[in-house]
Amino acid sequence: MQRIVFYRHEKDGEAFYEYNFYDHQFAPTNLVVRKILMAMLESVREQLTHLEVEYNDKMLADKLGKRAGELLRFLGAARENLQENRSGDVVVSRQFRAELTPERYDYFYQMKDVSELSHYRLLAGERERIVFYFNRYLLLQLPIGDEERFYAALTERQVPYKIEAVSPPI
Repeated sequence: MQRIVFYRHEKDGEAFYEYNFYDHQFAPTNLVVRKILMAMLESVREQLTHLEVEYNDKMLADKLGKRAGELLRFLGAARENLQENRSGDVVVSRQFRAELTPERYDYFYQMKDVSELSHYRLLAGERERIVFYFNRYLLLQLPIGDEERFYAALTERQVPYKIEAVSPPI
């Protein structure tokens, strides 16, 4: 198997690793992609405190059917924490933030399709740690001193990888 390319840059004492779906021929359901998410989760597990999910009602219902509402409630969606994102009078997406409980962590760790939710972020307080963005990329952000945890988690899962340094975004 080819090595998985992670684009790496640094900013403010943090390292950023991006897995770009366009660079690889793997579907979000592929075991390699799932292993990448598992490695990301393990490398920052102790830091994670919250999750944020953004979704489109129709897209989620089309993908999950009746299970959509149940999943959103399980992940912590409630009227009190739901925010609507509008374009004029049309609700284009909704989002919520909730505590990342051990059961919710396990949901992400055991995902069979990392794109089950269109856009999610796992946070350490207010700081992003893992971001999945609309089948474009998976991003890991962690303190520079913690990078070896990520490398070890990839190696443990037998995911061959290559790191390419890039300039940080403006």
